[in-house]
Amino acid sequence: MVVTKVKQIKSVNKLSDGLKYIEDGAKTIGTELIDSNLNFPVKMIGGQPVSQLVSGNLVIDVESAYSEFMMLKQLANLEKGRPINNEELLKNDVLAHHVIQSFSPEDNLTPEQVHEIGRKTALELTGGSHQFIIATHMDKGHLHNHIYINSTNSITLNKFRWQKGTKKALEQISDKYADLAGAKILEHKNQFGHKEYSAYQKENIFKLEIKSRLEFLLKHSTSLADFQEKAKALGLAVDFSGKYAKYKLLDKEQKRNTRDSTLSKKGRYSLEQIEERIAKNEIVHPLESIKDEYDKEQAEKAEDFEIRVKIEPWQVEHETNTGIYLQMQYGIANQGTVKIPSRLVDKQEDGSFDIFIKKSDFFYFINPDNSTSNKFMKGSTLINQLAYESGEYILTKNPNISKLDLLVKEYNYLVSHGVSESDQFYELRDRFLEQIEETQESLNRLDEKVEHLNKIASALEDISSDNPIDAKVAYQILEELNISSSVNPKEIEKQVVEVSIERKALKEKFDSIIKDFTQYEKLERHAEARRQSPTLDQKPKDEVER
Repeated sequence: MVVTKVKQIKSVNKLSDGLKYIEDGAKTIGTELIDSNLNFPVKMIGGQPVSQLVSGNLVIDVESAYSEFMMLKQLANLEKGRPINNEELLKNDVLAHHVIQSFSPEDNLTPEQVHEIGRKTALELTGGSHQFIIATHMDKGHLHNHIYINSTNSITLNKFRWQKGTKKALEQISDKYADLAGAKILEHKNQFGHKEYSAYQKENIFKLEIKSRLEFLLKHSTSLADFQEKAKALGLAVDFSGKYAKYKLLDKEQKRNTRDSTLSKKGRYSLEQIEERIAKNEIVHPLESIKDEYDKEQAEKAEDFEIRVKIEPWQVEHETNTGIYLQMQYGIANQGTVKIPSRLVDKQEDGSFDIFIKKSDFFYFINPDNSTSNKFMKGSTLINQLAYESGEYILTKNPNISKLDLLVKEYNYLVSHGVSESDQFYELRDRFLEQIEETQESLNRLDEKVEHLNKIASALEDISSDNPIDAKVAYQILEELNISSSVNPKEIEKQVVEVSIERKALKEKFDSIIKDFTQYEKLERHAEARRQSPTLDQKPKDEVER
């Protein structure tokens, strides 16, 4: 696996000493002579010529890299009207960026492969217009690169701007070339957890996870003590000592507690409502299995998807053990690649791929020619662009399908444990009814969307009609709908098919749920009849004596 670190060099002495350190022969001289177009320096060891794994970009002699770095900076100072020794006068000026790129012995990469990964990473990050020296160290238990990048651009003489997203760009570029070489790539657990996102967004990520764990606990706790014990098992700290209930994730980088009032405006996670809710539960997962059951449910949710699209082989630039790299356009004149992890990909026998993603997923777009264009894109943007380029249908899984599936699973769990007359069962019934109503509304909205699209398609067809009246009416309709007459009718027809497929799948699920709910109502009526039927103990005393 590859791990990157970055340090900024802010003094001429540290730049000079740092370049000497990374080029140290005891660390960089290998055991063989390597035939490479990088022209590695050749050293004589024991009478045998061997290569020193040090190379440079826009540097004539790697051993004089410090002088060449400083000469470029002096030229920039003269061009920009600064003192020629400006770097010696300023204390906080960044002279170079020191990138450390470390690899695991388990990757089984050669020193030359590691060096090449570092070289390609630095070239893509800088666009090739910055001087840099890369040295591969072999003196420790793992191979690692040291890369010194001159902050001064050789063409524009401007400084390389290390911005908020530059570290993420470096990591993604490094991961790409390491992945292509066969190294293990660290999987980021948090789909949303991109460090350069604001603290507000990070806090909301914590809130989503806290709510997920609380919802599970609300269904699988029978008392406040049981709730607190199981919360601890799920890595959730619970504090009911103050005016507000407070929560904190113990297995995440959450620094401050989160109040219940910030999780739900209706007070769903307050002490009072928690006690009221869990008092209804009769059958729940025991403490010893609560963590496994929660992890199981989360794994099922992670495997769920919202959108599926077919990817043609020509769209795939690289295929590795960890995923596929797709060619795509992101904006005007911005060509690059996006990696889709293998867990979201199914390869088909004909060489094509089906990818399954969620609209809220994030993917990282890499422009190999301009790293400043690298950026995150949402799943919805990615899928629309890929489908547009390939012409394939976007198959959307309506979110109500997953919600209905979860309710059915809860229903089967209660019934299988003989729970059909409790408050827990009736609470599930209420959620069932709400979800059925929500699903029906979604079906109605999809019907309206199909009708809307068909109206557009019909108008687009009529604008080319020989009948001037039909054409005039068509233009009026398109103007009312705020649709350009230049829209391709085929694209609208494609959307009609996609929405119709989504509606068909939801309708089929809805119909099957209605059947299950009918069975549920029969059980409820049977239970109600038993409750109302007088038992022996309820009969009048004289009737019992007779």
